[in-house]
Amino acid sequence: MIKKLSLIGITLCLSLSFLVGQSVSGSVSDQNGASLPGVNILIKGTSTGTITDIDGKFAIDLGTGQEVLVFSFTGFETVEVGVDGRSELTINMLVAASQLNEVVITGYGTQIRKNLSSSISKIDAGKLNRVPASSFEGALQGRAAGVQVVNSSAVSGSAIKIRIRGTSSASANSEPLYVIDGVVMESGAISASNPGAELRDFSLQLAHNTNALSSINPNDIESLEVLKDAAATAIYGARGANGVVLITTKKGKSGKTKIDLDVQTGISEPTHKVEYLNGKEYLFLAQEAWYNGGNDPLDFWKASGVLIDGLTKEQALRTNTDWVDQVLQRGQSLNANMSVSGGNDRTRFYVSGGFRDEESIFVGNDYRRISTRMNIDHNVFDNIRIGANLMYTNIDDKTVPINWAGGVGNVISNLPIWPVYKEDGTFFNPTTNALASVELRDINFKSNTFLGSWHLNASIVEGLVFRSEYGLNLLSNHDRQYSDALLSTEGRARASSTIGTRTSWNFKNLLNYTKNLGKHYIDILGGVEMQKFNRNVNNLIGDGFFNSTLRTPQDAANLRSSFGDVEYAFLSYLGRLNYNYDDKYLLSVTARRDGSSRFGKNRRWGFFPAASVGYILSEEPFFEPIKRTVNLLKFRASYGRSGNAEIGNFAYLSTYSQSNYDNNSGVVLGNIGDDKLGWETTDQLNLGVSMELFNGRIRGEFDYYDKQTSDLLLPFPVSRLTGVNTVQTNLGEMSNKGFEISLTTTNISTKDILWETEFTVARNENKVVSLGPNVSGGIQIPGFGTTSIFEGHPIGITFVPQWAGVDPATGDDKYLDLEGNELLMRQILAQFGSFGNFATANSVVYGEPWPKFTGGFDSRFAYKNWYFDVFFTFAQGANFNSGELLSSKYAFSSSTINPHRHLLNRWRNPGDVTDVSRVDKAPTIFTRTTEYFYDVDFIRMKDLTVGYSFTPDKLFFESIGIYAKLTNFFTWTNAHNSIWDPEFVGGNSGNLNQTGFWRTSPQAKSVTVGLNVKF
Repeated sequence: MIKKLSLIGITLCLSLSFLVGQSVSGSVSDQNGASLPGVNILIKGTSTGTITDIDGKFAIDLGTGQEVLVFSFTGFETVEVGVDGRSELTINMLVAASQLNEVVITGYGTQIRKNLSSSISKIDAGKLNRVPASSFEGALQGRAAGVQVVNSSAVSGSAIKIRIRGTSSASANSEPLYVIDGVVMESGAISASNPGAELRDFSLQLAHNTNALSSINPNDIESLEVLKDAAATAIYGARGANGVVLITTKKGKSGKTKIDLDVQTGISEPTHKVEYLNGKEYLFLAQEAWYNGGNDPLDFWKASGVLIDGLTKEQALRTNTDWVDQVLQRGQSLNANMSVSGGNDRTRFYVSGGFRDEESIFVGNDYRRISTRMNIDHNVFDNIRIGANLMYTNIDDKTVPINWAGGVGNVISNLPIWPVYKEDGTFFNPTTNALASVELRDINFKSNTFLGSWHLNASIVEGLVFRSEYGLNLLSNHDRQYSDALLSTEGRARASSTIGTRTSWNFKNLLNYTKNLGKHYIDILGGVEMQKFNRNVNNLIGDGFFNSTLRTPQDAANLRSSFGDVEYAFLSYLGRLNYNYDDKYLLSVTARRDGSSRFGKNRRWGFFPAASVGYILSEEPFFEPIKRTVNLLKFRASYGRSGNAEIGNFAYLSTYSQSNYDNNSGVVLGNIGDDKLGWETTDQLNLGVSMELFNGRIRGEFDYYDKQTSDLLLPFPVSRLTGVNTVQTNLGEMSNKGFEISLTTTNISTKDILWETEFTVARNENKVVSLGPNVSGGIQIPGFGTTSIFEGHPIGITFVPQWAGVDPATGDDKYLDLEGNELLMRQILAQFGSFGNFATANSVVYGEPWPKFTGGFDSRFAYKNWYFDVFFTFAQGANFNSGELLSSKYAFSSSTINPHRHLLNRWRNPGDVTDVSRVDKAPTIFTRTTEYFYDVDFIRMKDLTVGYSFTPDKLFFESIGIYAKLTNFFTWTNAHNSIWDPEFVGGNSGNLNQTGFWRTSPQAKSVTVGLNVKF
C-alpha cells in the first residue's frame, strides 16, 4: 500500500513539474539511521504533500524553493525544515517525547517515562474531558488499569467511590489521596450535609453524600497521574496505602495569547427504569395472596389494608399510577468554560472561568457551579522563579433525598392503585408519597472552596534547586433544610441549618540535586513537610412551627443543637534517590517518616521505605538488531511500605458524647480509647514489564502486584455492659493480589487517517488473611444489616442462610442446613422454633462484593477534519444482595409494598417449576438469604463522540470544533431487572457490608452537543 501511494505521489509530482518552480527530494531515517517508510510530508500552510516510500525516500514539487516542509510520523517528534533553495534533504527524526520521553509527574517531582521504575498511570486532559461529568473522578473509569471507579447515583455533585488495586482496609477510609498542584486536598462529603444523622433525626437525612472534589473544574486539568505501587506512593507515607491521585492543572506557555471557549448542552434520562406491577397486576396478585393466606376473598377490600387515606374501591380500580415517572424527569445541563493563556520568557499565565448548570434526572435536583482559576509563573531572576495556583469555586446545590430517605426510594412503598393527589389537590398519603417526599422538602447546600498554593524555586548552584511551597485549602458551607409536617407521622415540621468550615494548610521545603557524571545520573530529593487540618460544624434543628411560612430553625418551638470541632496534624521528613546508569540500569529509593496526632502516644510515628529497580534490556548492544521492531523493553520491580491514617480523629482516646433521654440532656460513653492505636501498614510487591514496538505503534505494560495490609483498623465487638458496641483496634491482616494490563496501538497513521485504540484490564483478589490469634471463625458486628468479617474471604461479605429453590409440589421455599439437607419452612419451624434460630445455626459466608475484572476499551478514529471516539468500560465478578427483592417477596404481608414484575412468574399450581415462590400473607422474614443475590456484570458504552474541527479562511480563529456525544447510552448486563444500575456502590461508602443494598437509585445516560472555539 505504501509503495503504491508513493508511486502515485511521484507520478503526480512528475506530471506537474512543468508548472512549478523547483522540486526537492531526500530521505528520512530515525536516530539510528534506519529508514522510515510512510512519513507524512506537507508544505507548511498548505494541503500539498506526499509520503516516504518503502526505503524512506521522497520527492515533492515546490514553488519558490523557500518553503518549509513539515515531517510527521506516529511515535516521532514532528520536524520542520526550511528548504532554502536546496534540492536534496536528509532528515533524522527522534522518538517523540509523548512516548519514551514523556514527562510523568511523581510525588514531589517528575521523571521521564523511559526511566520510570515504579507503576504510574497517566491520563491526559483530552481523555478526562470526553465524559461530561460534574466531577473529574467519574471520567477516570476504565482509563487506568487497576482503578475501580463507581458513581453512587445520578444526583448532581454526589459522591464517587474509587478503589486502587482493591481495598486495603476494613473500616478506615479507602479512598486515594488527592494532591492538586502539590496541595493535599481533603475529599469526602462537604461538611455535615446530613445533620439528621448526628442528631438521630431521620426526617432530615438524604441517604447520599455530597462530594468536595466536585469543586475542581475538569476543564482546568492538564494531566492526571495515578500512583499505584509502593515505590510511587511511599513518598506520601502514612497516607499512601490507598494510592495517590496527582492532578496537574493547566499552565500558560510563552508565545501568543490563546483563548479557548467550550460550550456544551445536553439532556439525560435514567440508564434503566425498574419495572413494578401496574394497577391490574397488583390487584390480581394481592387478591391471590389474600386467598392463599386462607382469607375470604369477599373480605379483601375491607380487610386487606390497601384502601387507606379515604381511598375508595372505585377509585382504586380506575387508578394506575407510575410512581417512577412521578419522581424522575428528563434532565438537562449547560456547561461553559473559557480560558486565556500565554506569556513570555519571564511571565506565563493561565486564567479560566467555568459555569455548570444542571437539572438531574431526579425531580427537584438543581445544581450550579461557578469556578475560577488563575495560575501564574514569573522568573524574578534567571535563577529564581515564583508562582501561584489559585482556585475559587461556588456551588449552589438544591438536592433531594434518594434511596431509603425518600424520592425514588419511596416508589416501592406506593401502590399503583394509589393516586398522587386527592381530589382536593393535596397529596395522598404524604408520609410515604414518593413525590411528596421531594416537593415537601427544601434542601439547599451552598459551599465556597478556595484552593491555593504559592511556591518559590531557587537554583542555588548548578544542579541544586530549593523549592518552598505553601498550600491552603478552605471550604465553607451553609446547608439548609425544611421538612413539612405532612411528611412526619407526628405531624411536626422540622428545619435545620448547618454551618461548617474546613481549613487545611501544608508547608513544605525541598532540596533537589541532579547531576550527570558520565554514564551516571543521580537525582536526590530531601525535604520536610507540615500539615494541619481543622473542621468545625454547627448544627441547629428546630421542630414545631406555628404556620407553613416559618421555615428556619430559630422560628421553631423546640430547638436542638450540636457542635463539632476537630483537628489533626502531620509532621513529615522525606527523601528519595533516583539513580540511572548508562540509560539501562535504574534504581529509586524512597523513605518517609510521618508523625500524626490521630494515633496513640505509643504509635505516633511511622517509617515508610520503598525501593524500585529497572532494567532497560533494549539499550543493550546485543539488542540492536531488533531495536527497529522492539524500541523499548523494560523490566521493573519494586517493594515498599505505605500507611493508612484515615480513621477519623480521637479514636485512640476515651470520649464522651451528649445524649437526650426523656427530654433530659446527659453524657454517655462514646468511645473506649487505646493509646497503642496506630495506622494500617501496607507492604506491596510489584513486578512489571513495559514495551514499545514498531516506533511506538504498539505500547504496552503488564504489572503483577501483591499487597499485604497488617494492623487492620477494625471495630471489634465488645460487651454492651461497657457502654459501647465496638472498640477500634489494630487487628488482623488483609491481602490484595492481581495483575494489570494496558495496551495502546496506532493501527493506521497516514496523511488523512488516524486510528488508535487503547485497552486496559485488571484483576484483583481481596482476602482477609487473619483476624488475630484470639479470633476463631469470624467477627459479627452488631448493627443494621449483616456485617461480617471472615478469614479467607473478601472484606464486605455477608453471613446468610442458603436458599435451595422452590418446591414444585407446594410452591414453598426450600433452605439448606449445614449438612446439605433441604428443609421447607414448616420443617424449619418444627425443628428450630423460628426462622431466625435456623439462620443463626445454619448461615454461611456468601457474596462477591468486589468485581474480579475491571477495565476499558477506547477506539479513536480521525479522517481529515472528522473524528470519532467510542469508549467502553466493564466489570465482572461481583454480586449483590437485594433488600428490595426481599420486600417484594413479602409484599402482601405486614408491609405495604409494590413488588417488582418478576413476581408475575410466581408458583401457582403443583408441578410448576419456577424460582419465585407462591404469594401469600405469611409474616415477613427480614433475614436475607442467598435467594436475593444477583450478578451485576456489565459492559457499558461510557462515551461515544463524533466531531468536526476546521480552521476558517481569512478569520482570526485558530480552530472551530463542533461535536456530539452519548454518555452511558448503552449497557449490557446480566443484573436482575429490579436493580436500577449494575454500576453500584454496595452497602455504604466504606468496605463493610458491601453486598447488601436497599432502595438504590439510577444512573443517567445523556446526549450532549458542544462547540469549541480557539483563538
